[in-house]
Amino acid sequence: MIQEKIKDLLEKNILHEDQTQKLQAIYSGNLVSVYYELRLILYLGVILLTAGVGIIIYLNIGSIGHILSILGLFVATLACFVFAFLIGKPFSESKVEHTLPYLDYIVLLGALLLVAALSYVQFQFELLNNYLGVSSLFSAIIFFFIAYRFDHIGVLSLGITALAAFFGISTSPVAWHSYDFFTTAPLVNVSIVFGLALIALAFFLNKYEIKSHFTFTYYHFGLLLIFIASLSGLFSKDNEVIYTLVVYAGVVLGIYLSRQTNSMLLLVYAVLTAYVVTTYWISELDWNNEIWYLYFMLSCGGLVYFIISARKFFKRKA
Repeated sequence: MIQEKIKDLLEKNILHEDQTQKLQAIYSGNLVSVYYELRLILYLGVILLTAGVGIIIYLNIGSIGHILSILGLFVATLACFVFAFLIGKPFSESKVEHTLPYLDYIVLLGALLLVAALSYVQFQFELLNNYLGVSSLFSAIIFFFIAYRFDHIGVLSLGITALAAFFGISTSPVAWHSYDFFTTAPLVNVSIVFGLALIALAFFLNKYEIKSHFTFTYYHFGLLLIFIASLSGLFSKDNEVIYTLVVYAGVVLGIYLSRQTNSMLLLVYAVLTAYVVTTYWISELDWNNEIWYLYFMLSCGGLVYFIISARKFFKRKA
């Protein structure tokens, strides 16, 4: 069917012969893109290389020495960024397409090596025990600068995480598993405000077309913080009504942002969060097991149907 349409476009002189051959190769399956697979392999390579450097230093610390290890990390970090400054294109408010396809990975490697070097210094010499917040803020500033200078979304994520750490917001999976993501009510409120600030910042930067392709990353982190923090506040049984209102307000915001960015992921976050909160309040009712079974069967089925329908809707818009 598609092949016939391509031939029809060629006969009407809408497509050229070379364009027709490329399209036929793609839709026949003879030509397959491995772009995302190669990027994934490269990212995994950078992470494994960074981990390997740490393991080598750990196993040979007696022969290498702490000072030499730290100097080696900083020299490698400096080499990555010097190379990026020399080869990379100048800063631009719009998206930058680098001439070298692997420059992104060199920048990411430099950022990860910088994290390793700073962590090593702190672990070995404990210079910043009383100023860990300042250290996190310093790291965040560096990461934001690198992200905007070299147009790197991955480093931007590191910057947002470091800035969250400055405000005392833990993002450790261990803390999630132990139900200790937020330890105090004030930290829950700080997390909600921080999430809203990220979304507001993204909205402002997008309005003035400053790195508009970074907008989704800000929205992603902001919504997750709002949802997780408000759910944590709700489940702590303190001010349940207030945090419920915050959750539903976040759901409305998430639906709006999903339509604005054409992102199904943000919509899924919002719908799942609304489902969790609604189920939480329904669980407060004294229902028998048969009604609970019926509720879960119908609600889960409706949730799956909604996600499938939403997926089709976003595919049409794309």
